[in-house]
Amino acid sequence: MVHQELEKVLKDVGFTDGESKVYLALLEIGESKVGPIIKSSRISRSKVYDILERLIHKNVVSKINKNGILFYQGLPPHALLNLVREKERQLKSEEDLLQNILPQLLSITPKQKVNIMVYEGFQGFKAMIDRTIEELSKEDTYLAMGISQTTEPMNRYARKIYESQKKKKFKARSIFDEQGAYKMKERKNRLHEMRLLPSGWNTPALFTVYKDVVGIHLGKEKSIMSIVIKNQEISKSFTAAFNAMWKIAKKA
Repeated sequence: MVHQELEKVLKDVGFTDGESKVYLALLEIGESKVGPIIKSSRISRSKVYDILERLIHKNVVSKINKNGILFYQGLPPHALLNLVREKERQLKSEEDLLQNILPQLLSITPKQKVNIMVYEGFQGFKAMIDRTIEELSKEDTYLAMGISQTTEPMNRYARKIYESQKKKKFKARSIFDEQGAYKMKERKNRLHEMRLLPSGWNTPALFTVYKDVVGIHLGKEKSIMSIVIKNQEISKSFTAAFNAMWKIAKKA
């Protein structure tokens, strides 16, 4: 498997482009000072230290101080399995949390009808995107909070929402975390406002709001699950949460 394919796999399990390059460089050269890592990964000195610290936080890189000089080493590839298992545990925890709060969300407006639909897997994800595009109109604003890194097929299909703005003229506001920031350039248009969460704020779950529809999206591609709730009061609650997070996020 060539380097490019290895980088793609690493990005699919949650690495950024820079993290993939630096980790693969460390596996190749072994314990090293920063200089050889920069040369092998082709990542600038201004960025490599931050990337190394993120990899240490992921528990796939270690560092040691030898006579005042920092040396870094990529941990064995089996450490990646621990990273994936931790993500699975986190995803399960998020799902359990949502299952626990769903009754509370529904109890907010007991007199109103609440319609809930669940879309599972990549085909379900595409069906949900298509439904969203069909329902959006010029008077609407589409809100998305917690846009993070996803697989390229998911990213490509989700872009259809923003590509449809040219024809349907609805507005959009999106909040990205740092792992999803690479999507900002490709989704930029005059009807789309974007902001970025502070560094270190990662958002495994994506929340979307338009009209009286709230979407809660968890997982990636085959494992993705989208819970779509249609209720005016619940939509207002999530819109308020979005606006609060919008004030914290930085302008792109």
